[in-house]
Amino acid sequence: MPVAANEFTSALALAANGVSIVTTDGTHGKAGLTVSSMCSVCAEPALILACVNASNEFCGKADANGQFAVNLLSTEHTEISAVFAGLSQDADTDRFLHGQWQTLETGSPVLSNALVSLDCKLVSATTHGTHRIYIGEVLAVISNDAAPLIYTNRQYANAVPLVGG
Repeated sequence: MPVAANEFTSALALAANGVSIVTTDGTHGKAGLTVSSMCSVCAEPALILACVNASNEFCGKADANGQFAVNLLSTEHTEISAVFAGLSQDADTDRFLHGQWQTLETGSPVLSNALVSLDCKLVSATTHGTHRIYIGEVLAVISNDAAPLIYTNRQYANAVPLVGG
C-alpha cells in the first residue's frame, strides 16, 4: 500500500532543493511560477527536467509555446520567489513586473540577475499524478556569481560550504 500523501510531503519537505522560476512566452501567452523540482537529465545533449503542478496555467502555455526557461535563484531572490509562488501580496499583479527580464533564444523570459538561466526548447512533456514533467533541450545559458537560494523544511535557507569535508 502506498504511503499517505501527507506523510510523503512531510518527509520530502526535509530535502534541500534549489529554487527556480520556470517561465514561458510565445504566441500562446506568458506564464511563470516558482518550483523546487528541477534537475539535469544529461549533458549531451544538454537536457533539464522541471516538474509543475498540472493545474497551473503554465502547463497549457508551455505545451503550446513549445519552449520554457529555468531561472535558478540566488539568495537575493527570496521576494521574487514568493511572488512567483503566489505567496506574496503582489502575486495577483503581473508577476513579471518584479525583477528585470530579458530573452535569449526562445523568447521565454530569463531573470537578468539569476544565478543561472537555462533557455530551453521543449523536448517532451508528460503527466504523472498531479504533476506535469517537462524535459527541455538547453539552447542558451547565462551564469552569474552568487550564492544559491535553497528551500528546505518549508523555508528558505543559505548554502554554507563545509570546511574540512
